[in-house]
Formats: sequence, structure tokens, C-alpha cells
Amino acid sequence: MKKLLGLLSIVMILSMVLSACVSQVTPTPEPVAPVEEPTAVVEEVVEPTPEPVEEVVEVEEPELGPVLKIGQIGMMSGAMALYGLQQQRGFEMGLEYMSGGKTDDQGRFIIANRPIEVIVKDDEGNPEKAVALALELIEKDGVELLQGPVSSASAIALTNVALENKIILMVDPAASYFTTGAYFNPYVFRTSRTSFDDTLIIAKYLVENVGPKFAHIGIDNAFGQGSGAALKYSVEQFGGELVADIYAPFETTDFTPYIQQAMDSGAENLFLTWAGTGYVTLFQGLADMGALEDMTVGTGFGDNVSFGAVFGESTLNSIGLNVYHYTVPDNDVNDWLVENHFAKYKDEADGAINAYPDLFTAGGMASAIAFGKALEATGGDTSGEAMIAALEGLTFEGPKGTYHIRPEDHVCEQPMNILRLVNLNPDLDGDGVNEYEFFETIFVSEFDELGVPCTLAGDYADRCGDLPVIPVE
Repeated sequence: MKKLLGLLSIVMILSMVLSACVSQVTPTPEPVAPVEEPTAVVEEVVEPTPEPVEEVVEVEEPELGPVLKIGQIGMMSGAMALYGLQQQRGFEMGLEYMSGGKTDDQGRFIIANRPIEVIVKDDEGNPEKAVALALELIEKDGVELLQGPVSSASAIALTNVALENKIILMVDPAASYFTTGAYFNPYVFRTSRTSFDDTLIIAKYLVENVGPKFAHIGIDNAFGQGSGAALKYSVEQFGGELVADIYAPFETTDFTPYIQQAMDSGAENLFLTWAGTGYVTLFQGLADMGALEDMTVGTGFGDNVSFGAVFGESTLNSIGLNVYHYTVPDNDVNDWLVENHFAKYKDEADGAINAYPDLFTAGGMASAIAFGKALEATGGDTSGEAMIAALEGLTFEGPKGTYHIRPEDHVCEQPMNILRLVNLNPDLDGDGVNEYEFFETIFVSEFDELGVPCTLAGDYADRCGDLPVIPVE
């Protein structure tokens, strides 16, 4: 178009010039139709809008803190080795539960950003050996916390180690109340029940349903004596009387004189405090002497594995106290324990008899959960000052249900069971793995309803505050 306009302009200028010079009629040229150049069609190319690119920011895991070594002392051999095994496995399950399964590159569970290493020692139930092992664990291995033992005598001996080294001792399975009573110090805690838990729950039932008079046969050690004192207190709370308190050495193989003394006492109820394989001999003696017909025998329903050896057909439908049986609790923690314990141990060499959690598996797990909760609160600080503050008054959910560590005396309040024995066949479904479905549940106490007394003495007695106490005679 610009070229055409330019040409017309030149023609018009030229004609004007010529017309100015020559008076001449010039023919008017035919109008030239404008030639339209083809318009190029430009297709607009729309570039695709790129998707927004999210910047990937890698969040670095915080650097792990130092390895936390925990010393675990238990009876890993001898008459109560099974209890030590349950303690050990339960504690490991508790660490796994608290870590959420998170491990370091060496497979150690991580809690409060610290990998946990457990060093297990066998005290063989010997208090002197327990002390020596604890000192070795602290001074040589660098452990920062102690857990265990099975033996109450060992537990009492370890209370002084905890105090002198300002290191937390978490007692379980040992049941003697002396560790959080006469031998208490602020570094000693427990997740194990006390002898009072056992006796309070059974005394109420027997006084109300059988009669008020009780005899007691117990092991002549801290565990047995503690249980005898607890039984006396407990039956008196419900209007009963302990008329015979009898003790026999742990190595006893002939219980005849002790059983005869109980039968001659006029008691309607006989309460037993024993542990290990001696139960078999004791019950056989009771059966042979007719004591099972003359008296109502109350005791603890113990571990699954030795149950069949202790209880016979004549004891079916009997009722007893129980610390823990995996078929009783109805809560998420116990569900997790049962499922994961079975998965972990069913293929072990002892899987046919130990695939399911047993009597003290729950206690080991509860100790690990209590430690884990405290470590989370302290940010991994295991100093006595930090851990005492975190553990005193701690309430947590464990395999038995709700646990509460009393700030006054560090007693761990927890549920207890009254069960009825309805079956003696450990493998009802015949699959080769013992399920030990022995019981029907009669009653499960709330964690805080039994009124376990405070037994602190000396400089610590005032800590009892408003808690129930044992009357001073």
C-alpha cells in the first residue's frame, strides 16, 4: 500500500509540474484499482503455561545425641530364669513401642533423639552380685539408668547403689514394698506392683466369701516377709485376721512341717507367697496332706509356662489374684504388645511356649514406657534431678491399662486382676503354639482404687502426706 501511495504522489506532482509549463489537455488515466497485498495470517503460538515448580527443601534430621546405655539386671539363669527372660523381652518391646520403630544404623531404638543400648546382666538372684554388676555397669560401661531386678533382695541392695551414684533405678519385676518403703530414696522408682497390690485385692474377696482367718506360707526372704506384712495389713482392712505367719527357706523340698502348722492354726484361708519351681512341690504337699480340702488356698496365678505343673484338675474353678495375663486387658497398648510379641518370637526356638507375653512381660514394657516418657520430657537428660522431676507423678498408658507413679513414695499404682481358672489345656486349638487361655475374668481393679499404703520411714516418713499408712504398733 505504501508503494502505491508513493507512486500516486509522484504522478500527481509530475502532472502539476507539466500543467504549469504546457497548456495542454492530458487524458485522465484510468483509475487504477488498488492492489491489496495478501495479508499474512500470523497464527499466535500460545506457549503452554509451565506448572509451578515446588522447590524441594530437604529437611535434615537432627543429629542424633549420644548413645544412652541402660543397665538391666535380672535373674537370667537358675530357678527364675523365665522371669528374667520376660523382663528382658518386655523391656525391649517397650523401647520399640516408645520409639515408634525408629532405629539408628545399628538397629538401636531411638527415643528423645538418643539411640538406646541395653546391657543385660545376670545376678543369679544374689544381692551381692547384683551390686557388683551394677557398679561395673556404671563405672566401666557408662550406663546412665538401671532397670530390674527379679529378686526383691537384689532390688533392696541396689537402692543404695542408686543413691550413691545418683542414678535412677526402675524396679520391675521385684515386688517387695521395702524398695519404696523402708529402703526408699529419691532415685528409686518402680513399675512393678507391691506385695500390697497382691494382698489387698485377694483379701477382700476371701474375707467376704470364705472367712476371716488366714494363714500364710512364704519364702523366708524379703519377698516373702514383705508379702506376709502386706497380708496382715490387707486382711485387717476388711475385718480379717492373720493367725499364722509361716516362712520356709527358698530351697525347701519338704513342706510338711510348714503345711501342718498352717492346718493346725484354725485358718479358713491359706495364702501362699512363693516363686519358681518350688510351687510344684508345695502344691503337691498341700494335696497329699488334704490341705486343699480343709482350707481355701489363695495365691497368685503365675506364669503361663509352669502353670500346668502347679495347678491340677482339683483346682479348676478356683479363684486367685493375677498381676498380668495377656488375655485380660482391653486397650491399645496391650493389643500392640500381643500382636508384635507374637510376630517377633513365634519362630524362636522357644516360640511354642513363649510366643505370647507372660506374667512379667508387661512389667518390663511398663518400665521402658516410663523411661521413654521421662526422656521425652527431659529432652534425653538422664541426670537424677531431671528424671526425678519427670517421673514423679507420671501417669501413662501401658499394657495393663493406666499406671500412675505416686510422687510421694514412687509406688506405681496399677490395675490388678481376680480371675477364675476354667481351663488347664495350654493349646486349645491344637496348632502347636500354646495360647494359655486359662482364665475367666472376675474383676479388674482401677489403678487407684486399692489404697496401697505408704510405708516410708525415717527421714522420708513425712513424704506420705495424706496417703494411707500402716499403723505403728
